[in-house]
Amino acid sequence: MWHLFHNVPAPAHGLRTLTALVTTGENDMRNDLNILDFLVQIPWWAYVTISASFYVLLNYLVPYFEVQGALFNETQVSLGPVIAPVVALALLAPASFSLFKSTRKKKLHELGEEIKSIQEVPWQQFKEMVAEAYIRSGYMILEQSPFATDPYVDLFMRKSANLYIVQCRYWQNRKIGIREVKKLQALVQEKHAMGAFLLTTGIFSKEARHYVLSRPINLVDGIGLVELLRCAKTDATKDATH
Repeated sequence: MWHLFHNVPAPAHGLRTLTALVTTGENDMRNDLNILDFLVQIPWWAYVTISASFYVLLNYLVPYFEVQGALFNETQVSLGPVIAPVVALALLAPASFSLFKSTRKKKLHELGEEIKSIQEVPWQQFKEMVAEAYIRSGYMILEQSPFATDPYVDLFMRKSANLYIVQCRYWQNRKIGIREVKKLQALVQEKHAMGAFLLTTGIFSKEARHYVLSRPINLVDGIGLVELLRCAKTDATKDATH
């Protein structure tokens, strides 16, 4: 009877195969992110220069040399002018991402002192500032409820009967990775929340930003946090003057 089981794959082998497939998928995602990160590092003006160069080459130079070299007759049409706009626009696509990253990096530097002042605020005071900011954005903080006693969540909020989670305990971190984001996603599922907010005065890794693209998690970095608290402060000043 034992010969019946000789051709059955061992469970350990199947597990190793599954692990290898998962690892391969994760490595592919990292490779894709590394390529995108490399493209974003190139200055936006370089893409504009390359795009303009290819447009001139395909739209003007290619037809000119084709005519000079008699590479086509009167009934044929050069493909250069046809594909020139397509190629130029394709080369301009990464420029927008590069410009966006460059702008945010510059803005993060400009807000350095304001971000530093937020980092120096005591934890409880910072938590109250964040709560006030979300209250002024239309959310209701749940203080007297079973949710409020959860040690892994800093704030529970409701808006239009929907539950939201806020984590701001990493507000002093310079960079938050995918590990913290995955933990928050698990809490969202456990609490049946509509979404979550993860706050920091620093930045998020590219893996973390990629992870939340298809998930109901809002990443609020240093720039977003300054703007959130600024709006709350402005609203409070307006209320005081009325």
